[in-house]
Amino acid sequence: MRKPKITQTQVIKIHLLSGKSITTWEAIQLYRITCLATRISELRRLGLQIEQERIDSDDTHWQVYWLDSGYIQSYMANGDENE
Repeated sequence: MRKPKITQTQVIKIHLLSGKSITTWEAIQLYRITCLATRISELRRLGLQIEQERIDSDDTHWQVYWLDSGYIQSYMANGDENE
């Protein structure tokens, strides 16, 4: 029997719930996910309280996304109502 395929949104959710932050470049390098902003938007619609910060460096900028550690603890203690 085949194991169900994990979605890109689930991959990002697992990454964030592990306490790590992520950028678009990291999503590409680690998971070959090129539409991180879309995955973040989907997770926010599901109720995850994802934080973000714009980083400016020289002539470029990018977003960093993460979950607050207190939010992760609360989320894990209450279980996942959306799965």
